Formats: sequence, C-alpha cells, structure tokens
Amino acid sequence: MVKRMDEAIKRFKEIEQKNLIGGGIKHIERQHGRGKLTARERIDILVDPGSFNELGSFVGTTSKRIDGRIPEAPCDGAVIGTARVNGRLTMVHASDFTVLGGSIGAQHIAKFALPLEMAAKWGIPMVNLLDSSGGRLGYEDVAMAGFDWYFRIQSLYSGVIPQITILMGPCIAGGAYLPTLCDFLFMSRVSANMWLGGPRQTQAATSEKIDRNIGGADYHMRLSGSCDVVGEDDEETILKCRQLLRYLPQNFREKTPDWQATDNPNRLVEELMDIVPDAYDQSYDMHDVIKQLVDDGEYFEIKDEYAKNLITCFGRFNSEVVGLVANNPCYPGSILEINSCDKYYRFLQVLDAYNIPLVNLVDTPPSVPGETEEVKGLIRHLGKITDTYATTTVPKISIVLREAYADAGSMIMGGLKSMGTDLTYAWPIARFGVEASELDYRKIYDKGIEEDAYESYLNRSREKVDVFDTAHSWTAQMVDEIILPGQTRKKIIDALELTRNKQEELPQRAKGHGTSPS
Repeated sequence: MVKRMDEAIKRFKEIEQKNLIGGGIKHIERQHGRGKLTARERIDILVDPGSFNELGSFVGTTSKRIDGRIPEAPCDGAVIGTARVNGRLTMVHASDFTVLGGSIGAQHIAKFALPLEMAAKWGIPMVNLLDSSGGRLGYEDVAMAGFDWYFRIQSLYSGVIPQITILMGPCIAGGAYLPTLCDFLFMSRVSANMWLGGPRQTQAATSEKIDRNIGGADYHMRLSGSCDVVGEDDEETILKCRQLLRYLPQNFREKTPDWQATDNPNRLVEELMDIVPDAYDQSYDMHDVIKQLVDDGEYFEIKDEYAKNLITCFGRFNSEVVGLVANNPCYPGSILEINSCDKYYRFLQVLDAYNIPLVNLVDTPPSVPGETEEVKGLIRHLGKITDTYATTTVPKISIVLREAYADAGSMIMGGLKSMGTDLTYAWPIARFGVEASELDYRKIYDKGIEEDAYESYLNRSREKVDVFDTAHSWTAQMVDEIILPGQTRKKIIDALELTRNKQEELPQRAKGHGTSPS
C-alpha cells in the first residue's frame, strides 16, 4: 500500500512540475522576449497571494495530429481554477501560449466552457486571461474547435455573472467573438491584437496587407470602440482589472461590494463653483467635477479614449457604487453621435444587468449631428440607447449643471423625467430647450411662411428656458428641485438612499426582453 502510494505521489509531483513550466524553458524565454508574461505569472498578478486553487491540472491533450503524432501539452494549454480577487471568489482561465501557442483543442475548449458554467452556477465572476493562436488546426478532433459551444454559453450567462476578458496576445477569426461577448475587454498595448481576419488571412484572401497596429489595443480603444480599458503591458492591464472588480457584484442577485466609507457624506463641494464657468460658451473638463463628487476623488473610467465627449465610469458615493455618464464640454460634438450612443448603450446595459444605479451629469453642447453621422445610420444607434434608457429599471438620478437640450442628448440623460428618471436636480444657472441649434429658420424658409410665424411659433423649439421658469411647473416633469452647486454630492447621496428600494416592473412579455432597435 505504501509503495503504491509513493509511486502515485511521485507521478503526481512529476506532472505538477511539468505543468509549472508549461511548454518548456525555451518557450517561456520566447514569451518573455516578446514582452509577455506566462499564464501562471499572469494569474499570480490577478489573484490574492496564495488563493489560487487549480482545477483540471491533470488534463492533457486528446488531440491527434493528422500525421498521427500526439504532442505533449501540459493542461492542454489552459490553466484554470478559482481564486480570491480583492478577497472575493473568482473563476480564472488563462491560456498558456507556451503550450502549442495556446491553441484550442477539445480539452482546452472544455476548460473554457465548463468553468464558465460552474461560475454561473456558483454566482462568481469569470476572468479570461487570453493569449491564444486560435483553433488547433491540423488535428483530427478540431472542427469549429468548440467555439460555437462556448459562444452560446457566454451569451446565455451574459448579465448573470460578470465576464471579463484580458487580452494579452493574438485573437483571430472566430476567437475574436469571445472578448466581444464579455462585459468588459481589457487589452495590453504591448501584446494584444484582435481581428476577424488577421494579417496573414487577409493577405492570402485579398492581397491586402494589414499593419500590425490595426487590431492593436489603441486601435480598438480609439477607433472601433471594442476595447474598454488599455494597459501599457500585461501587468498593468491585469492590475486594472483588479480595480474594476472592486466595483462589480459577484452576480446579478448580489449588491456591489461595500468598502469601508472613508469620505464624509455631508462634504460640500464648493470647488465646483470655480470649475464650471457660468458663461455657457466656456468649456471645462467634467473629469474635474467627477473628482470632486465621488468618494476620495476615485473613479474607474470605461472607454476613456473613445467618444471622449461622453464620460462613462464607476464611482462611489458614501461607499455605494454607481455608474456615472456625463457630458464632457471640453470635447466638441453632440452625444447623439454613433460612437457616443454605442458607448452609452453598452455601459447602461451593464448597469441594468447588475443593478448598479445611474447618475447623469448633464451639460449638453448647443450642437447637433450632421450628414456624416446620419448616413451611417445614426437613427438606429440613437434608437438603441433610447430603448435601453427607457427600459432600464435601476435608480436613475440626473444633475443638470448648465445646459440641457433634448436634441443634443438630454432626453436620455434625465433632462425629461417622463423617460423614466427618478430624480432630476438642476443648478441655478441651468437652462433647457428642445433644440440646441440657434439657426434662424427664416433664412431657410424665406417667404414660404407667414410673416409672423417665427415670433408666433416657429422659434419656440429652440427657445432657451431658464431653470426657475422650468421648475415653476411640476406638471412639466422637468426638474424636481433646484440645488446649489456645493450641495451636489450630498443630494446625490440622499437620492441614492431614497431610491435604494425602488421597484419597477416592465410589462409582461413572452421573453424577458423587447425587440431592441436594429
């Protein structure tokens, strides 16, 4: 009995040792030479020290090459397990690029999909540390590489538990669906690339040569908007994910984590008087306002380099997590532009899925989109965010700082309470209007209208209404109360407390969703 146990333990330790070096020292050195970390090094950065409990460590490849050879592939190139991140349980998957390029065979995809099902059942987040060359081509048991199975599971559990991908390597063709089906995508500037058709595939099919920067982290942050957060390298990107997880619940049933309050809930923010000019034509950076409002000036921004005229971020008020969506007057353009609408729409979906309150900071610019946006289908994108805002049932609180024009976006930021806003506060300098444009319609219609039409009715839609006149009528459903700038933080905290037990039911449907605009 002792001999058999000794032999079994010896085998156990041999496999364990092989797993630690993955594809071998040569491949580890090559990985480091590319500025990349190994799968286990990445896990060590993500999780709390000593908390990782590996699953499936004795799994090996069952893939046979078409020439009959069966390669040695520790863990089949996928390291998975549970761990604690900021003290909370999390499921972790890390593809090991030192093992067959992190390619996906039958066992590898099972180590993708089954942990996600387990995480959803147990109600814990799923974090993918992705660095994979894609499907394991040239092997007998790989057709779709099981991607179709995994994509369906991702979609089924979307909004059930947080799903996050940290991309630190190539992500090509079908594999590129995986990160876009997650709640959040992080990309390392040094190592991440994502394409539906990679450079080699595209050149082979069309002779077009694609630069490596196309598909990189900055490309997907600034241009495509597919990326949510960029880090300089693997380590910084992973550490940013740790920060984000501090703002998210474990699952849709639980509340966001309550960290110990360190900021005075009654703190006044008189500094806002100096930050926000009372002259409407003067700009300022809304980030400076957010820093004054949130606990300890700390917030976590999403898509910070994309559609910069709209800020989407997480912050805390008296330790309660909220999602902030704010105009940023220091960047030109209406938020009713395709990129801004998509940025807002995606963020608001996450807030609604995980029951995180929405706080809008409104200061819409007096501008409207032009033909370049219209021809790309702006109305469809506007329809999506309008539908999402109207049907979102989380607490919705709005602060109008200066200007709120419906056709510049205030309609979907709490400027019109009938859209489902719970509480709308406005500063004493605020003004409201239906249209942001100051165009004189007489220059367009010329003599095609009555002589007194402009003064009688044609100019009403662009008339700017003072906040005191707006608040004079409660039936107008525009403003609940005028507040002083210094009271803004306290009013938001009070509003969050008031709406904490909000109950709102959407009309009964055959499914749990409507048919969103295309």
